[in-house]
Amino acid sequence: DLGLLNEFFRLKLPLSLSVLPRSSHTAEIAEIGRRKGYELMLHLPMEPKNFPRLDPGPGALFADMSPEEIRGIMASHLGQVRGARGVNNHMGSSFSERRDKMAVVLGELKKRGLFYVDSRTTKETVAFGMAREMGVPAARRSVFLDNDLSPKALKLQMERLLGLARVSGAGLGIGHPHPQTMEVLKGYLPVLHREFRVVHVADIVD
Repeated sequence: DLGLLNEFFRLKLPLSLSVLPRSSHTAEIAEIGRRKGYELMLHLPMEPKNFPRLDPGPGALFADMSPEEIRGIMASHLGQVRGARGVNNHMGSSFSERRDKMAVVLGELKKRGLFYVDSRTTKETVAFGMAREMGVPAARRSVFLDNDLSPKALKLQMERLLGLARVSGAGLGIGHPHPQTMEVLKGYLPVLHREFRVVHVADIVD
C-alpha cells in the first residue's frame, strides 16, 4: 500500500522496511525506501505449519526443496529488493525448525554479507542459534506489535517493547502495514524521542 507507506515515512523514524517479494509493489517500495534512506530487508516467505490452510504467498521456501532451489529463489527475491541488508522470515513455523534447510539459507546470507532476523514464528525455531553458530550477524524479534489491532493490545505491545529495551538495552519490534500500527507509533513519538534511540536493525545485530 503505497499510500500507507508514505504515512510511515511521515513519522520520520529510522524504520527498517522488510519487503515481501513478488507482490504488486515490491520493486517500487524497495526503490522508494532506498532513495529515502531507509534500511531494506527481504521478508522471506517460508513454509508454515498447517500449509496449505496457511499460505505464505508466492515465492515461499518449502522444506521439500533442494538446496539449489532454495538458493535460486533467494537470489531472485534479493534481486527484487535491491540493496537489502538483511532478511527475516515471513511465516516459516515449519521451515525454521529445520536445521538442514536453515543451514542453506544462512549459508547464502553469510556469502552475501547479509544479516538475519529470526521472526520467531515458532518456539522451536533453530534460526537464531544457527546464525550464531555459523557467524551470520543476527537478532531475534522481541515483540510483534500488531497481531491484535485493538488500541488496548497495540499499546500493551508497545509498552512491552519499550520495557524490554529499558531492561536489556535494545528491543526489536515487528509491525505490519496497518493504519492502526502507524497510529500507535505516531502516538508514541514523544516518548520515543525523549527516552529512546530508534535505530535500524543493522545497528543491533551481532
